[in-house]
Amino acid sequence: MDKTEKDKAPPPAAPEKPKKSVKLLLIGGAGLAVLLLIGGGAAYFFLSSSPADSSEEVSFSGRIMAMFSGKEKTKETPPAVIHKMDPFLVNLADPGQLRYLKVTLHVETPMMREEYEKRLPQLRDSVLSILSSKQLKDISTPEGKNVLRGEIKEKINQILAEAKVQNIYFTEFVIQ
Repeated sequence: MDKTEKDKAPPPAAPEKPKKSVKLLLIGGAGLAVLLLIGGGAAYFFLSSSPADSSEEVSFSGRIMAMFSGKEKTKETPPAVIHKMDPFLVNLADPGQLRYLKVTLHVETPMMREEYEKRLPQLRDSVLSILSSKQLKDISTPEGKNVLRGEIKEKINQILAEAKVQNIYFTEFVIQ
């Protein structure tokens, strides 16, 4: 080959640029779609409000600020207070036998101390009625104690209007 033939030969083919740009376009489009989905989900989350939230109007920017500051409002139960009741000493309802039951219990309610203290005589009376109606066989097993706990909770919740009982704890339970 002489020099003139080399000069006339076409230059080697360059890599196809359109394929690279198509790949970049696809990747960019997928990224944009993901961003739009995330943005749409976030907008739905922040802009939609349940009927319970309608009483508390919070602006969109307020929700964003709360979320990023770590102080986002969550619906939690109010803090609880545990009230100690004075010990109960009752006769059990066992026929033909004289048995005593001494119980100390604590009542867990939301922070509404005023209502609890105002109704304390009614609460004690209802607990005394329940305890004195029980027989040894009713309360001597763990299952029986749980049933008793449920009965006391239900009766107290009938008396209290706002401060509903969350739990009953027996801290002393002696049968003699």
